[in-house]
Amino acid sequence: MPLHLANFTENSNAACLANKIADQLKNVTCKNAFHYSSTPGTKPNITDFDKLLDDCDIKENHSVQGVILPVCEPEINLSLMTDNYTITTTSQYAKYLKDSNYTGIGIGSKDNWMVVVLSTNTSAGNFSHAASLIANFSMRNYLVALFIGFLVVSMS
Repeated sequence: MPLHLANFTENSNAACLANKIADQLKNVTCKNAFHYSSTPGTKPNITDFDKLLDDCDIKENHSVQGVILPVCEPEINLSLMTDNYTITTTSQYAKYLKDSNYTGIGIGSKDNWMVVVLSTNTSAGNFSHAASLIANFSMRNYLVALFIGFLVVSMS
């Protein structure tokens, strides 16, 4: 019985992470696939996960509510892999795919592995980087101060 899924928005940082994880798992046997998944609030059992977050410019506390869903199929068959995520409501991943809290998606694949990373629209699960938020905030403060300075000078 197929799942009825909501539309997801592409999340480029989540896609970067999905690709990095798939690349790292390429030599791992398929029987251990679920060993590398994560649930909200847990880190996946992936070597150098923090480095992968850094490589994709993701702040760790912006990945807490997201989920990582790896699937492995020997002799890759994209249709079968997709079925592992969507065809059955008993799939351990189905509950995440049907959950409306997950609004963004990143997909990566390498050899026998496909990795789906689901993100939320909250700061704890959007897989964004804090630097841009800080830079935007700092630049905005700078521009406001500059504008007030010009205003004061022009009024004197």
